[in-house]
Amino acid sequence: MGQLVVNGLALGSIYALVALGLLLIFNTVQIVNFAQGQLLMLGAFIGISCVVTHELPVAMAWAITMVAMALVGIVFMVLVYFPLRGRPAFLVILTTIAMGIVLENLALIVWGPLPVSLPSPVRGPPLRFAGVVVSMHQLFIFATLAVILLLQFLFLTKTRFGILMQATAQDLHTARLVGIPVNRTIAVAFAFGAVLSGIAGLLVAPIFLAEPTMGGSLGLKGFVVSVIGGFGNRNLRRAVHLVQLSRRLRLHCHDRRPCRLATWPVRREEQRKGLR
Repeated sequence: MGQLVVNGLALGSIYALVALGLLLIFNTVQIVNFAQGQLLMLGAFIGISCVVTHELPVAMAWAITMVAMALVGIVFMVLVYFPLRGRPAFLVILTTIAMGIVLENLALIVWGPLPVSLPSPVRGPPLRFAGVVVSMHQLFIFATLAVILLLQFLFLTKTRFGILMQATAQDLHTARLVGIPVNRTIAVAFAFGAVLSGIAGLLVAPIFLAEPTMGGSLGLKGFVVSVIGGFGNRNLRRAVHLVQLSRRLRLHCHDRRPCRLATWPVRREEQRKGLR
């Protein structure tokens, strides 16, 4: 059971990065980017090209991948969001889905259909606690998520541009009227969201083999985490762990006798209304 929890938290941390990038874009332009998973796949393959094909150092490969993903995010904004700005939201959402399909097929053409593995940036013997094995890569995932959350918090709350991004997220039209460079803040949101997905791809590729269709399921789980977390609600981290741990427990109970999980907590207002 303890091993399931550790593995679930590790994968949940990767889903959190996808969800954070999705939420950053949504809070800025009120658009759900359903190609976020394909951006994860693209980041994984860029890292594989740097480390495996060109044999670059891991640190340099990570830096190149993050810069490349920032550029991809800006190009994605120019091609998908700007031409349809002001149109109904469902048109932009459908365009993000179409762009995800395009990215999958481009990856299929460039890198081929065969799964590829990416070496972990950290090596060393795993840690053992009371029968629970924690690999060095899992510790690296936890540390990476903690650092990113801290940097994002400091950027959005302590820097002038981060405060401008929050103002844009609260009311885009009012922010434009008071002189905030809205287009620049939107570009940073798309770039940062793509970078977060790229980092998630670099973290998940050493666990699972990277292949062009890997982004679909991972992006969908990131979207589910965002929905359960409330799109900007502080319950995001709870949603991450809830989704991943429930999946792990479901897999653990598969092909065994039926097992029951604890019932979901019911909100007090629903209890008062007598909902069942």
